[in-house]
Amino acid sequence: EPCQLIPQLSCALIMSNLFLLALYTHVVACSVSLVPEVSQEGLLQPYNTYADVTLFHFHIPDEVTRVTWEFAAFMDDPGCPVKDVHVLVQHGSYPVVNRNNATLQNYMYTSRSSVHEISTKSAYQPHDATVLPVYNPLPGSWFAAAYIPNWNEQMQQEGIIHKCRYSLGSIAMWSQKDHIQTLNIGVKQSVRTHENLSYYRFFLPSHTWFLQVNISNCHMLEQIINRDTGERLFRWCMRSLALSARSLPSYNPDGGVANITQGGNHVFTEQRPYSDGYYYLLVVTEGETGIDITINTKECGSAFKKVRQHVRDVKKSEYTEVSSKQEMEFVGTATPINITVTVSASEDYSKSQHESSRVLDWEEVWPNITNESPLILSHIPDDSSILDVDLSAESHRCYPVLPLARIKHASDFTDTFLIQGPEWYSTWLSVQRGLPVFTYLTLLPFTDIGGTLSVNILMDELLMNATRQLITIVGCVSKGRPPEVRNGSLICEEQQLTLNITSSSRATVEDFILIPFPEPDIWFLALQSICYYNGQKTPCIVDQVMVSIDIRTQPCVFTGENPCGSHGLCQETHRGMFFFTSCVCSAGWQGWGCEDGEAAQGWDTVITGLCLLTLSNIFFLPPTIIAARRHLYSQALLFTATMIASIFYHACDNEVVAYCVTKYEVLQFTDFFFSLLCFWVTVVGLGGIDEAFCPLLHTLGVVIIAPAVQYSRTALASFTVPMAFATAVPLCHIVYQRWRKGAWPSVQPRQLLYRCVGISLALVGLFMFALIQTKDNYKYIHSTWHVVIALSLVFLLPSRSQSELGLNAPSPVMRHSTPLTSDDAELIDVGETTVDYTASSLVFHVTSDVDFLLTDNEEDYHNLDKDTQ
Repeated sequence: EPCQLIPQLSCALIMSNLFLLALYTHVVACSVSLVPEVSQEGLLQPYNTYADVTLFHFHIPDEVTRVTWEFAAFMDDPGCPVKDVHVLVQHGSYPVVNRNNATLQNYMYTSRSSVHEISTKSAYQPHDATVLPVYNPLPGSWFAAAYIPNWNEQMQQEGIIHKCRYSLGSIAMWSQKDHIQTLNIGVKQSVRTHENLSYYRFFLPSHTWFLQVNISNCHMLEQIINRDTGERLFRWCMRSLALSARSLPSYNPDGGVANITQGGNHVFTEQRPYSDGYYYLLVVTEGETGIDITINTKECGSAFKKVRQHVRDVKKSEYTEVSSKQEMEFVGTATPINITVTVSASEDYSKSQHESSRVLDWEEVWPNITNESPLILSHIPDDSSILDVDLSAESHRCYPVLPLARIKHASDFTDTFLIQGPEWYSTWLSVQRGLPVFTYLTLLPFTDIGGTLSVNILMDELLMNATRQLITIVGCVSKGRPPEVRNGSLICEEQQLTLNITSSSRATVEDFILIPFPEPDIWFLALQSICYYNGQKTPCIVDQVMVSIDIRTQPCVFTGENPCGSHGLCQETHRGMFFFTSCVCSAGWQGWGCEDGEAAQGWDTVITGLCLLTLSNIFFLPPTIIAARRHLYSQALLFTATMIASIFYHACDNEVVAYCVTKYEVLQFTDFFFSLLCFWVTVVGLGGIDEAFCPLLHTLGVVIIAPAVQYSRTALASFTVPMAFATAVPLCHIVYQRWRKGAWPSVQPRQLLYRCVGISLALVGLFMFALIQTKDNYKYIHSTWHVVIALSLVFLLPSRSQSELGLNAPSPVMRHSTPLTSDDAELIDVGETTVDYTASSLVFHVTSDVDFLLTDNEEDYHNLDKDTQ
């Protein structure tokens, strides 16, 4: 088939084009604007850390009615096992992957505004793609994260057997609604619907805290007549209405606003709208219809003239006029503290009982709040005549909103957000009694989404046991719009986005929320003080509570020197335009912050694995001692270096208890290099090479092995090429001896047995290392490999010193003879060289000019007879 003749990536693109071609007729017929975006194929990895996730990025434009993703998983060989592929698609930021449903702590917020998860299976030539449709998606960046669940993958050398590779191809297509009519704010507009589904939009500026959309005077501009009877058929003036922020609303006939008759109307009211973006209105009709639309808003960012007066009036009317016998009892029995507690007039008599230092007023905490100050947005225009419906004071009330300034640091994901004064930055915020206060910050796309947003609040510890009241600070975190205030009380959207601190003890004065991979948007934090007495909510006698807010982006999860706790390491990954941080958990710990210890290894298991991998190298001592006793000092030195390098490398390679004397890369290189070099020297020495050539051959081994190990320490060629050269040296020497002497060198049976045992052990070790070793049994198989390889060296070592190496019998010592006297002149022409057969004797040393007569060679006797004749 064609896909077999081209790379898998090209195959995926061809499938994409075929799919687009198949849809062309439908697109033309429906007159829909279909825009494709084809992503390149990405390789899939088994999930160990988030760095193994394959990421795709799509940019979805505004006003899209439907986006469709298609995913197809490939594998490069039909014999590869079929794997499940999980894909998470999310708007705004990277999806958070919770592998194996690991337990997440309560302070970890992982819910997202729009996230979808699908699964597919890999195939060699997939014919069907997995489709994910999303209707009315949010515009902007969408990220798809794909991975394969982790399995006990075999640890094999590259090139020994085929390693299956998996990849994922993705296609994104969307249909976009064109020519949406834009409405103006503050004026009544009459519009006509020309389609069954008519969309309208209007832009809501920043600091808008109230929105009202009034749809009125619905009248049908065309009638439906029964052709048979001529009667006018009944139809609804408006079948359905829907209002949505930032994306097109969905048509839901069974829910929401439906079935509005002639002359009917409807009012949409948003107490806390999404500002600085578009709102979309969907009007569903059964024919051409006319309606009037009026959009009214209330902003809090344009009036600052009554800021000071607003704060003072609130303090007079709501704070200091509260009086009760109960509060008088609180103050009279309160523990002395170092701040002044502002109470009602009837309680002033008790102030002298307290050691005090003046609490800063709002005007002193925020001395820059002037008539033109942009910091606090706390006023509403008095003119509400433009609204068609009367509004209560609560519905359009504005509260203090304090923007947070970003303090940029050199490292990624280490920015902090502080409250900005005229000449200083601070983390302390004064929470007035009963009055919610809001802060907000802006997270940027790509810049901030790869870390963790940390929101921490801390109450002033001086308030502990200050009164009999239990002082509580409630905090609400919200994305995109401020938290809701209902009847003067903060209402948090989700329990996981709620912060609670109390003055009961030191353990309760602090609370925090961690948001991994936060979505880029405006994030709000609202605080409000609430007091209780005997379990009942009562007015607070403390006028204002000082709260420290610590909001920052941080790498991985936690703040401090251990971002992943005590069971993981934090790593930063840069991949094209994506960069993020994630935790690498150790010893079986799981979870986003390595906090789930359900499958964690015990301390005894960790120590056992460390001892096995390090102490198993002691088996290199026997070949070292034997080599030294046989005067093979090069081999003894290399065996010692290999043993030491392997011990330090495995001590550093441990996940939990790691001891690194130097850089990990250095230790890994020395371990691989010395291991190969000791085999090189041992194998080369088997051929009985002359001692003069040994330094040259050893240097040749260094020249070959060092580049091979540096090129790839796990590739099969890094092992086979040096060992092939090493084996070729003694074989070539044996062949040379056969050519020179005409006979193969003789080998003693015992030496042959030793060599066979050594080679067999080496092959067993290679088989274990290449085919049996997996991630789970690594500490056992690799430790056994150390033992087997060390024992193989014992049997492969030459039996004599390097000066006497050889597979054949020792050659006689040849030397020039001394001059002969005249009495022996008749023997001069016989030969001028002699053979010393007693040179190796420790007792006798006989020298003679006629020692050749003692030869055992019969051919020499025949030659002697011929000479005498």
